[in-house]
Amino acid sequence: MAWRLWKTGKRQDGTQSWPSDANQSIKQLLDMYLASDAAPFSGWAAPGIIFAPDVEPVLRNGVRGYQLALWFWLFAEKHGPIAARMVRESFCLFAEEAQPSSGDRIDALLDFESRLAHSIEAISSEARTFRLESLSVELPMEFFLATGFLRLAPESPYAGANESASLQGNDYKLADCFGHATEEALAVFRAMIDKVDFDAKSLSNWKWSAHPGAAERHLQRRYSNPLFPLHRQMVTAHEVYEARLADAQSLHEISNELGELSLSFSQTTELPLNWQSFLEGYRDYVDRLDERRLAAGGQNAPLGDAIERLRADILTTWRTSLHRNRHSLATLDQEEAQRAERRALLYGCDWTAQILSNGSLIPPEEVVPALLSESPSELERVVTALQAEPRLHETLMQCRATAHRLDNEFRSGGRNIPDIGDKLRILDGPPGQVPA
Repeated sequence: MAWRLWKTGKRQDGTQSWPSDANQSIKQLLDMYLASDAAPFSGWAAPGIIFAPDVEPVLRNGVRGYQLALWFWLFAEKHGPIAARMVRESFCLFAEEAQPSSGDRIDALLDFESRLAHSIEAISSEARTFRLESLSVELPMEFFLATGFLRLAPESPYAGANESASLQGNDYKLADCFGHATEEALAVFRAMIDKVDFDAKSLSNWKWSAHPGAAERHLQRRYSNPLFPLHRQMVTAHEVYEARLADAQSLHEISNELGELSLSFSQTTELPLNWQSFLEGYRDYVDRLDERRLAAGGQNAPLGDAIERLRADILTTWRTSLHRNRHSLATLDQEEAQRAERRALLYGCDWTAQILSNGSLIPPEEVVPALLSESPSELERVVTALQAEPRLHETLMQCRATAHRLDNEFRSGGRNIPDIGDKLRILDGPPGQVPA
């Protein structure tokens, strides 16, 4: 985060012994959070601050949630955001065990606290300053946290209200509470974080990402999946952590290459005589980066937007260079439509994108088990792509044969593959669509 309320010096509680194991540390953190009288969460309200009974539970939950988020932000500063995400997932799963339905609620609260903090981090000092008679007064960031929470938290009685609507003084009181609660939290959490180490092997549980990268996605396919050998069905938190690091590195490398390509293109002041092949080279490179992005998976929409912006700049230059030649413009538009259709077909689902990528994370012997792990609707999209691409017809025929062999092996062992009837019908497809 660009601004941090915990950067100034605060007191620390050095009287307690804290665990070094991350798993034990988050269990202790959970006990503190769920208890009604445990520091720092019991000290959420600033001294002398009292709220009306109808708003106090909501504001208490918001401030305590912010204190909890501070622990994970501090953990991320020490061990990195991926490690912090892993321990946060474990924390929410432990919370769910302790109090059913609390895990998702806490996870949503932490997401909200992060969005709230990021929404105000760009507020400049000038925007926080106002004149009071002859004095220049700068409002603290806690004030913007407070007003943001009151107006944006779904459970707040002020949510959705007009911005001119009075907050009845709760904004100033809540800002005091945020400041006080931050000090209370840091006095405890700094000592905890100083002590705690991170080893993903110590984590006993995790949650699959909502938008997994390619490495994590294949672990997800393998996990407790009888289509894979028994030793491949076992997945550990350490493997998930390593997969997430690899997925993040893949996107980072694509982003770096895109930055270099974008800089190179922006520095082109004059097109060469062979300008068409020059621009084709840039367009092809951009398209390869986008294919790698799609194969890498994960939450990569911002990277996709950046790729699309550079691609649009290249095509704008291309169209300008055609000097309104209608035939050439029509040819370019037709080629672009074909490229877009092919890209959507081949890279519109995880499996095809991943087997087409260089250095695919799916081993050859696991290609068909991975394919049969997809849902029938996703499998239908895969088959449509394979049928449409002549160079992939042999791949489709091999997948058909292997799928039927696996089905026979399972049946002879008295086992069934889920949805195998539907999946085999989809793989076999309408007769004659793929050459035998």
